[in-house]
Amino acid sequence: MRIYFVFLAVVAWGEGVRREECFPVERLPAEERAAAEKLYLQLMDSEALYTVVGGVKPMSGGFVTFRMVAGALEAKEVDAARRMLAEFRCGDELVATVHHFGRLFADKEKKGMERYFEGVVLHRGGLKRMVEGHREFFCGLGLTEAAHALETVMTVEYQESGARFRGLGYLYGYPDYAVDFFVGAAREQGLTGEFVKRDFIGMPTFARAERGVVYAVAKGASEREEDRRLRERLAGILEEYRRRRGEWVGEGKAGIVGLLRDWFCGQEAVCRGISGVPGGL
Repeated sequence: MRIYFVFLAVVAWGEGVRREECFPVERLPAEERAAAEKLYLQLMDSEALYTVVGGVKPMSGGFVTFRMVAGALEAKEVDAARRMLAEFRCGDELVATVHHFGRLFADKEKKGMERYFEGVVLHRGGLKRMVEGHREFFCGLGLTEAAHALETVMTVEYQESGARFRGLGYLYGYPDYAVDFFVGAAREQGLTGEFVKRDFIGMPTFARAERGVVYAVAKGASEREEDRRLRERLAGILEEYRRRRGEWVGEGKAGIVGLLRDWFCGQEAVCRGISGVPGGL
């Protein structure tokens, strides 16, 4: 059996964050707290785990989704999710919310157009490393590591397809060669009208044993060293999460907020953040 060692790195948060201010679900109205904890568990069971723990994926989404008729005058479910996700924080490293897709889609009955929304979580340190590593692309969009996390996301969202696909690929933490393939395949399909065949590389999450994290590669391509490195890093995080989940989540146990506070704070009254990444950041 291969053993992965999880290194805990303290995030420089100045004086830190008081324990009760770390994932402060108690700030929500009483009627929303149970729903918020359910949402937080969905988030951590998904690929967003790999954003929360160390920002290996600078951004993750899809743990909750919504559809609304374009032009609707209220968004009660979306607003409730935004309120709940606003408390998914411990210090300023994490940003969680619901964001909308710029493109409208025909609804299933073809009666009109719909707007799609999904929950997202971003890790500021992971974003900073990603933007620094792809400075030419992001500076071309007017973005640097000083840009607000949501400014980065929405600037990418409203680009034309090629730049949008590239920016999202980087945000989701996919290997550069896979991002290059997807952008090229989309361009070729746009020119020829023919779908470009592809294979997929998938890595597990707690909720999905296969394709919890998934990205496209050229048909017949073999896994590369960067795929293997990413797989090992994610495996170490998932192993640690499974251990902690078994300890904290279940009938009669403290639940997901207890798990998060323990992971970020240990037994201390002041939380200074963790990053459980095999081999360090």
